[in-house]
Amino acid sequence: MEPTQIINHLKELLAGKWAGEGFAKFPTIDDTAYREETEFKPDEYKDSIFFAQKSWYKNDTDKNGHTVFWDTGFILLRENDILLHSAQVGGRIEQYKLTDHTENKFTFDSAAILVDPKAMRSQRVFTITTDAIDYELNMATHQAPEFQNHLKAHLNRIA
Repeated sequence: MEPTQIINHLKELLAGKWAGEGFAKFPTIDDTAYREETEFKPDEYKDSIFFAQKSWYKNDTDKNGHTVFWDTGFILLRENDILLHSAQVGGRIEQYKLTDHTENKFTFDSAAILVDPKAMRSQRVFTITTDAIDYELNMATHQAPEFQNHLKAHLNRIA
């Protein structure tokens, strides 16, 4: 597939609102379940998709219901590359590049990570069907240098 075809395919697959649950783990955090809402808004005139994602703790602690993560950005076509740009509530800014894809599975690997000296590498993997997204975030940090899974989520399309 050509890059223009890929971004158009992503626009079709992702457009809309999604909600579901996930689980986060990493050597430097307490494991936790969470609930998530994500919205993807394709631009009809540009090769880009705006996204906004927010998640909340879902556990038996004082943090239950509090924000875990908040992320916004774009998936876009630029100079024959499909990029994912992310700005996060904690201040981190990331650029990912699409490095592998099949019909419905898209792997984005970090190309640049700013405003977070702990982060070394991250990867986002989306498996998308008509009604669901299975999403993974894998990463390595200076405190936990082994590249490993950080979170997995399953989101369903909201009608």
